[in-house]
Formats: sequence, C-alpha cells, structure tokens
Amino acid sequence: MLSQRKEMKTKGLLSTAASIAATAMVIRTIANDFIPAEITNYFSMRLRSLSHRFSSQLTIVIDEFRGHVVNQVFEAADAYLGTKTATPSIRRVKVGKTDKDNNLSLSMDRGGTLVDVYGNVEMKWKLVCSQVPSHNHGDVNSSRRSEVRHYELSFHKRNKDLVIDSYLPYILERAKLMREENKSIKLHTVVYGRWDDEEVIFKHPMTFNSLAMDWELKRAVMEDLEMFTNGEEYYKRVGKAWKRGYLLYGPPGTGKSSLIAAMANHLKYDIYDLDLTDVRNNSDLRFLLLSISSQSILVVEDIDCSIELENRESEEAETHSNQGDNQITLSGLLNVIDGLWSCCGEERIIIFTTNHKERLDPALVRPGRMDMHVHMSYCNASVFKQLAFNYFGIRDHGVFEQIEKLLEEVNVSPAEVAGELLKKNNNSNAEAAFQGLLKFLHEKKEKGEEETVSIPSSVQFSTISINQSSRGRGRGRRGRGRFRHSGR
Repeated sequence: MLSQRKEMKTKGLLSTAASIAATAMVIRTIANDFIPAEITNYFSMRLRSLSHRFSSQLTIVIDEFRGHVVNQVFEAADAYLGTKTATPSIRRVKVGKTDKDNNLSLSMDRGGTLVDVYGNVEMKWKLVCSQVPSHNHGDVNSSRRSEVRHYELSFHKRNKDLVIDSYLPYILERAKLMREENKSIKLHTVVYGRWDDEEVIFKHPMTFNSLAMDWELKRAVMEDLEMFTNGEEYYKRVGKAWKRGYLLYGPPGTGKSSLIAAMANHLKYDIYDLDLTDVRNNSDLRFLLLSISSQSILVVEDIDCSIELENRESEEAETHSNQGDNQITLSGLLNVIDGLWSCCGEERIIIFTTNHKERLDPALVRPGRMDMHVHMSYCNASVFKQLAFNYFGIRDHGVFEQIEKLLEEVNVSPAEVAGELLKKNNNSNAEAAFQGLLKFLHEKKEKGEEETVSIPSSVQFSTISINQSSRGRGRGRRGRGRFRHSGR
C-alpha cells in the first residue's frame, strides 16, 4: 500500500514537472514571437548580472595580446601551465614532438581546463580559443590571425588579493627562471602575415670561436655587442631606444649568414627572419615589429633585392597611385626601424644584409638605423688560418705562406676556400687539401676571372685607401674586412 502511494506521488511530480516545462516552452515561444529581442536581451543580461553578483567566483581574463603587444602575463602563464599538464585535473592535453626534441612536449589544448593549487587555494585555468574571420576588423590583432586566444583564471572572490599580489607575480618569476634555465634560441618566420607559432629551435653550430672572419673585425663586432647588451642605462640616459643596427655587406659567400648565427649564439637571442615579400603593407610590418620579443635579432637578408622599395621622392609624387597597393614603402620601413614605433621593445638588434651596398638608399643605412657597417670581404690570411684550424686542427703548415701570398692576388670567398678544404675533410688528408687549394688558387689567377675586378668602384676606392694605409703600398687590391660604426 505504501509503495503504491509513493509510486502515485512520483507520477504526480513527473506530470507536474512536464506541465511546467511545456508551459515554459509555450511562454518562451510567445515571448520570442511577440516580445522584441531588445527587451529579452535586456532581461537576460540582468539575470546574468544578478547571478554574477551572488556568485562567489571571480574570473580573470588574460588575453594573448594587449593592443599590438604580446601580453607577458599570457606568455608566462603558457610556459608555467606547460609544466602542470601531468596534474589529474586536466582532461585535454596537446602532445607534440619534432626531430630535434628529446622528449614529448605537453601543453593545454583548446578548451582544456586545469586546476592549480597555490597556498592551499584552488586556481582553475581554462584556455579559450575563438575563430576569427579574416574580414573581421573589429580587433586590430584578430584581422591578422585565424584565432584569438585567452586564459580564464577562476577562484574564490576572497582570494583576489592573493592572486593579484602573489600568485600572478609568482608565475611571472617562475616563467622567467624557466626561460633562463632552458634557454634555447628560436628561429621565427612569417606565415600568413604573423610570426609562426610553431617553435623552431635554432641549432646552428657557428660561434665566434669558429667563425672564419678577419680577427680585428671580429673583435670589433664582439666589443660592440658587449657595449650594447650592457648599455641599458646609457640608452635611457641619452634618450634613445635600446636597439642596434648592423649592415653586413660584401660579395656572396663571405660569411654574412655565419656572422648572424655567431651573434645569436653569443647573445642567446632569438632570430626573427623577415622576408619582406611575405608582408603586405606598412601596417602589417608595424604589427610584426611589435610582436617581436625583447632580446632578439630581426634579420632582413638581401634587402636590396627582396622587394622594390620606392624612394621617398617617388612616394610623394605617386601618393594617390600607391594608396590601393599592398606594398611596403621606404618611409614605412624607416619608421619601423627608427621611428616612433621602434621604441616599443627593448634590447633588439636589427641586421640588414646585402651584396650591393651602393644600391641602398642612404637614409636606410645612416647611423641610428644601421649603426655599424661591417664589410665582409674576400678571404685573407686570418680567415684562411681559421678555416684550416676548423677543418684540420692545424695552425701552421709549410704551404701556408704560398697560400697566403696567392690570397693577396686573387679574390676568392671564404666559402670557396672552405669548399676546397671540404674535399679532403680529415686530418690524414690535410696535405692533399692544401695542395688542392694551391692548385685552385693558381688556376683562378691564371684564368684572370672577371670576379677579381668585380668590386663596385665606390667600394673599391675605399678599400684601396685602407690597403695603402695598412700596408704602405698602393697595389690596387682589396683590403681586409672593413667596418664603420657610429657611437653607441
């Protein structure tokens, strides 16, 4: 009897619930049909506001970008949470590995949640990713990205001061220590108008110890880099942006790319390789500059032939015709490297390389933009001895004097010399390699190839003066690598 009453009571409750649900749906349908959307939205917002007012939870949103600039809190949280992916609270984990990684790389996936504990307080993290149409111009960043990311950090309201004053600073400090302990140089490139998110570890083995470069020139570059990295207070005192520009110029195969690799390894700076043909316009160029981290090197190789940079006079004359073009202008590039936008970041190095310095606009290479001009010249005795030591561990040999004499008479790049030495690349064949190089140099001298007089006249004249002053003779040959730089 009792069980029958319970069953009837249960059926009654279910029937009542069904009636209420049906009534609610009817009311909702009527409301949608007869009540304006503005009114329903208003009441929905008020209800949500009331629920938030009585909720004990507080949520902090950490966007990936603050305007144009990368949010350091987001970067720190991303690095910190990557070490917490083994916690039982996480339900979605992204796993990756490249050929150069020793272990699997774990990180939070889109929509993933994670609970961290700090000071006996639970902190709930969630990674939110929103797809953004390419035509959306509501956000200056979203118009250049396929998605917008942010972290949501939720906790009890009473712990707000703990999170703001202690937890987030702790994450920032932990992320900084992690970067220093596991510092690896990364190589970045432009993909669809933004720097590629996929990390490419830069493992180029070149260092200043093994760099085949004129010793005096190498020492000058290293000293200049040392002054730059220790010059934070100096730059603040004189009111200049903490950046340094280097122009590497000279014939092909003279070691410009190797010098860049040595600089990056010496400073432990990330490299941002910028191909100007991948950038649509000046606005995108500014965005890319602002997305570069501090302690980094921005490299633009072969700047004279990557794109056609209109000079300022033609820009002024053709203002109307260029408005609709997705092209980078010279003035846009100048503003990025030395204008108001250039101060949005610290401890940055900008490097331009070219085989033809004389083709560049003087405004592009003046001090303040390209502060140090490094002439990467043909192989000389100092460069050859470094190459011989690199390949065979030999600092002196009976044929060195003959080779060095021929190097004064023949224009040959370090890459060509290295190519000859590589043909016999073990210690037992050092003699054969040197003899092969001697034969190669004799053949070049006898053939009298056009490249021995191929240096542009403006450069040739300057090198003649250096040659005369350093050797006391005016042979009309090229001198050693040259450099010119302004003060800090």
